[in-house]
Amino acid sequence: MTRYLIILLLFSLSQSTGDWQLKKEKDGISIYTRKVEGSNFLEFKAITTIDKVLLMDVLDILLDVENYDKLYADCMNPKLLKKEGNFYDIHYIQTKGVLTLKDRDGIYEQKTVIDNNGKHALVSLKPLPDYIDVYKNCVRIRDGSGFWELEDMGKGTVKVIYQFHGEPGGEIPAWLVNRFVVSHPLKTIKNLKERLNTNLK
Repeated sequence: MTRYLIILLLFSLSQSTGDWQLKKEKDGISIYTRKVEGSNFLEFKAITTIDKVLLMDVLDILLDVENYDKLYADCMNPKLLKKEGNFYDIHYIQTKGVLTLKDRDGIYEQKTVIDNNGKHALVSLKPLPDYIDVYKNCVRIRDGSGFWELEDMGKGTVKVIYQFHGEPGGEIPAWLVNRFVVSHPLKTIKNLKERLNTNLK
């Protein structure tokens, strides 16, 4: 049943979108983008495999909210707002604004489901824009959705998929934001690999 619910979630996240287009391949990381119906902002998907790790090693970093500034590109001031058990939280992050644009901030509900005897994990992200007041120097991200998907491929290899689409809010040209939907996930995956290498030494 859990596997079925995960498939339904992934299906719902992919509705009303165009075909994926490969935009960049570097250091074993593939970045794809696609159009989303009703939005001027592209959705991205990053795919990679990481060797000599366990699925839980990767998951530990993905759920380490206090250190998100070391994981996500241009992330600042991460804060854990609520936590229930090991696999549910609500957290706050800021994202450095592009050029002269205001910084963005967001509150995300994060749920993790592990199934297939610990061989598969899905970390879903959903904005909760009204959970706390908006900071005066930030523009609140109000719409979007995404997930991290991990699959244990055996022999110490974990496949990682990071997919997200968000509406940055405020007055911002789509062409400018869309320039960063390739570089940001690429940097984030590189940060993930670097943190794993550091933690496992």
